[in-house]
Amino acid sequence: MTVAEPGWLRRLQLFFFPQPVASAAEFRQFVAGEAAYLAQKTVIGYCRVKTLLAFEKLMKEAIFVELMHICRWETYSLTLADTLILAEGCLRPEDSAAQARLRAALQRLYGEILAEKLPVHRPEGWGDRLEQFERRLALAGIAAPVPPEHLIRDTAALVLELAPIHTKLKRNDLEVVLGDLGFHIVALHGSMRKRFRPASLLAELAA
Repeated sequence: MTVAEPGWLRRLQLFFFPQPVASAAEFRQFVAGEAAYLAQKTVIGYCRVKTLLAFEKLMKEAIFVELMHICRWETYSLTLADTLILAEGCLRPEDSAAQARLRAALQRLYGEILAEKLPVHRPEGWGDRLEQFERRLALAGIAAPVPPEHLIRDTAALVLELAPIHTKLKRNDLEVVLGDLGFHIVALHGSMRKRFRPASLLAELAA
């Protein structure tokens, strides 16, 4: 994956000195970077734990690298959706027309970010993911925002399905992946609440 994400030092700096996210450009960079971090951290972390000392050797095997690449990109397509759904709950205005404008902006942004790079394994594009996100966003918009850890079950299941680890070694691991991914998305929710400037973001995203 080539999606930019904050390094550890940058993340540490942002933790202690969170910078506001107040413009559409800042919002786009924020959600793309955080989604990439969630995908990268979850997929690589899980594979490292399952393969232990063999991980570095496996990373020299072309088939393992290829399957890892696919897993990370497919996971990213879902962590990006998770991140935008989470952001919708944080930004949701009271006015129904404004809510509709926000959802339209998030749907458009999801497609634009995914279209920035088309992985080799997806020559047909991201059409299925766009349709899934549209349905999911519509359903999210008519219900109260759910806790962040409730957003990620499908993403965790996909990681478990696509991780290049033998099926026998992945039995009963869904809760493990859910726990790791859940920890990070709860932290992301806290970051959104600290850094988002809803009034200016809603105005720019609607424009």
